[in-house]
Amino acid sequence: MNVQEMYRQRLMTAQEAVQKVKNRTEVWCGIAVPVPLALVNALLEREREAEDITINQIVDIQPKLKWYDQNRESNIKIDCGYPSVCRPKVQSGDFTMTPNRFCELPKIYTDENFRPMHVAMLMVTPMDRHGFFCLGLGADATLPIALNAAKKHREGDQRYQVLVQVNNHVPRSRGRNYIHISDVNAVVEQDQDLSVLPETTTISEEEMTIGRYCAEFVKDGSTIQLGIGSIPNAVAKAFLDTHVRDLGIHSEMACDTMRELWDEGIVTNRRKSFMPHRSIFTFAMGTRALYDWIDDNAGIEFHPVDFVNNPHIIGMNDNLVSINACLEVDLTGQICSESMGWKQYTHPGGQLDFVDGAFQSKGGVSIIAMKATASPRSHNREMISKVVPNIAPGGVITTARSCADYVVTEFGVAKIKGQSVRQRAKNLIAVAHPDFRDELTAEARRRNLV
Repeated sequence: MNVQEMYRQRLMTAQEAVQKVKNRTEVWCGIAVPVPLALVNALLEREREAEDITINQIVDIQPKLKWYDQNRESNIKIDCGYPSVCRPKVQSGDFTMTPNRFCELPKIYTDENFRPMHVAMLMVTPMDRHGFFCLGLGADATLPIALNAAKKHREGDQRYQVLVQVNNHVPRSRGRNYIHISDVNAVVEQDQDLSVLPETTTISEEEMTIGRYCAEFVKDGSTIQLGIGSIPNAVAKAFLDTHVRDLGIHSEMACDTMRELWDEGIVTNRRKSFMPHRSIFTFAMGTRALYDWIDDNAGIEFHPVDFVNNPHIIGMNDNLVSINACLEVDLTGQICSESMGWKQYTHPGGQLDFVDGAFQSKGGVSIIAMKATASPRSHNREMISKVVPNIAPGGVITTARSCADYVVTEFGVAKIKGQSVRQRAKNLIAVAHPDFRDELTAEARRRNLV
């Protein structure tokens, strides 16, 4: 049977496709941008007849999803691994979330000993003449989950299904992020606007200072990992001042900061020790300009997250500099990056993957960058310190103190890795806001840390 005939046999409406989803199954619908709205919303319309179905998604930026009325009692439940739009639903317990290391997702979600995803819902490009769909904006855990579901279905387990929504707006990217029509059970043709992030982020003076401190670690030929937000943007702007050149990229997320560094000629990937001449990512999120940059660009590749975020693979990049953020750090170097006390705020993501990977890199450095203070609405004080004697009760430790390398604030650089508890406490107090240093020192003395 030729691929065009296979396509015609599998073509159907979204409502017909989701009838293939069995009760008591786990459904995966992707990360961030490529969530197939037609499929997910059609499944949610089956709420009354469904029984014990969970939809799993990470980084919710989709305002047009119909799941916001779901709760803990619904027949179709929501597991949102990185809450954004639905953060209040996670904090209230109406939705849940699953804390995982990003690099471990493919194994956890395909292995019967953990929690396999039975149904993979994908948003893809139109099929090419060879029968392949491209996932476009991310291989991440989605490709391994889909390929496992296809394998299980061929072996006769009808709980496992691969449903794709063909969207003409999805860029055709390079790398290991393709699936063949023979692995697909249903095809739905429905265009969908790609979710985008704002084009500009305001950068404060404090953040620019942090950016300059971070940029000092990056030399000509370094390979970098950056996220999104004002601090990564500040780091990128600092590169313009330092005139650093020939940077490489090995990062979990493609974002506009990376595109801008490419456009400026700062990123060339020429001097990478591992997979040179290519920027390596596992998913993408940003502006339309980012998606256009990705489209058919031979200098960009997407690979599954158990490859991109594998610390051993990361460590094959010499002089890798990883820069991530956090919510607070205690005096011994414990990093909390995902909760505010008991309230879940984000997800561990790949922070620890890249902290470990940078340590394995020859000349590698991992940086946790943050402003020294915050002004939360829940406190009467105008300002609180993010360098704290202890993580807030209920706070989640994302990066253990034995793993953290450097902490950077607008007040300087604190070395953590390899330092005694006494020395790291002194180093962290030195980069705290001056208004809090006396009380932090007093608390450190009370605990015999210094």
